[in-house]
Amino acid sequence: MKMKIQFRHHLRWIAAGVVLAGTALALLLIKVEAPTEEGVKMTDIPYYQLPFGLDENGNERPFWPSRMTTANGRMSDPVRIPSALECAECHQQEFDEWAPSLHAVAGIDAIYDKTEEVNAGLLRHGTEQGRFCEGCHAPGELLSGRTNRFVSVAPSDALMEGVSCIACHTAVHADPVAGNGALTLAINSGIDKLSPALILAAPRDHARAFGAVETNDLIAKPEFCGACHTETYDRSMSRAEGDQTVQATFEEWKDSWYAKNDVTCQDCHMAPDPADYVMQLRKGKVAKPERFSHRFVGANYLMFDTSLGSNLTFLRGGLIRGLDRERQNKLIAAQGEATKRLLRTAARLELRGQSKIDKGMHLDIAVQNLGAGHNLPTGVTDQKHMWLEVVVKNAKGETVFHSGGYDALLGATDPDAVAWIEEFLDEDGNRILDHLTFVTAAVTWQRVTIPPRGEDVVGYDIPLPEGETGPFTLEARLWYRVALQEMVFNNLKIDMPIPPFELTSLTSDLSGTEGLVQ
Repeated sequence: MKMKIQFRHHLRWIAAGVVLAGTALALLLIKVEAPTEEGVKMTDIPYYQLPFGLDENGNERPFWPSRMTTANGRMSDPVRIPSALECAECHQQEFDEWAPSLHAVAGIDAIYDKTEEVNAGLLRHGTEQGRFCEGCHAPGELLSGRTNRFVSVAPSDALMEGVSCIACHTAVHADPVAGNGALTLAINSGIDKLSPALILAAPRDHARAFGAVETNDLIAKPEFCGACHTETYDRSMSRAEGDQTVQATFEEWKDSWYAKNDVTCQDCHMAPDPADYVMQLRKGKVAKPERFSHRFVGANYLMFDTSLGSNLTFLRGGLIRGLDRERQNKLIAAQGEATKRLLRTAARLELRGQSKIDKGMHLDIAVQNLGAGHNLPTGVTDQKHMWLEVVVKNAKGETVFHSGGYDALLGATDPDAVAWIEEFLDEDGNRILDHLTFVTAAVTWQRVTIPPRGEDVVGYDIPLPEGETGPFTLEARLWYRVALQEMVFNNLKIDMPIPPFELTSLTSDLSGTEGLVQ
């Protein structure tokens, strides 16, 4: 009995000793396994190509034409980089939010993957030019040296995860003006695959690697997002004679009401309910979200369209690793609903004026950007575009005027529709419809995209049949589409019409001469 009492008395000290011993062992393992030099020398990657030459200071540019780099200038070691699944062991909620997102499939979705492949075969630098794309879409692939004509770096789970935990939570610098992936990642500094036990044994080391003060400060700023959501073409990866800005989402935001009121990219796109948050902003209620979600809800409704069935799995680049099919489908469907709700907060149509003209009427329709903190649309707007459909019907319900129609079977839009879209042109001035970045020589606009809280008034001259005096009815719809049909046909080689999404609509009764009838 006395022995049992003594054992109970010393039990807490024994337990403490076990914990201390385990901690010491874990720290010893970490110390023993840590390499003397962090990262990999470029010269240690066999046959790594540098076709773009030195920079203006005579330095090598291992990741050019992407402006992404590592903090110490070395290549990353894929063996040491943890995958998102490993992070999920402790951060399950964040993983479930991120896994169905566009960030998770940024490097493998079929539209990106096939288009990058086609682009890489266009010019003499070939595969190495793909570094321009991979910096933002697959930073792990780029920084480890896998974007090379001679692939001598073994693949790993972490490298296939697009914009994953490691891509954001190791960032230490961003240049949103330079863009083209102008981020510096401390991906070689103390980043190791650690079990939960080792993390518990050395939590400060884990926090220092993935939650440094400078990193946490940076990833909360729009400048961080702007580093990839600013895109400029130059001679090294296109046929442009000078710098040609083709994506300027950060600059669009910087001069807006949102920037002046400290409403950031993260506030809208990482709010738990982005649509609800935007509607609060539209009412003038400015406040930070209670928490930030890792869903990164955006505007690509197509990648969450569950009605596409197996085509959706193909477009997304396969199944989500770490999730069973039931869980995957549930998360994708929820993300799709959040995306559609957010899109519907962006715009409004308003009949601004009506007047009689010879043999018809003139209508002015205002297209208003009420909910986007950047231009509407934004991004890669040679593909992401919107157009206005206008239908005028007579008293019998017969259509007397139609502009902007869409053929669902062919995926074709009325070529004369009023559209907000960039046009990429080759050196002969011919329009490029399938996003061939590397042969683009110039960029023009059919109609410039609409700035935040701005509007574009579109005028229509409506010819009317002789004898028609009304009353007439106006039906207008603002459509959005994430890609041109030609890109899907030419790059993916599949016959799948891309459905458009209705952002907003307007129906009004018109009279022949008296204007709008309420």
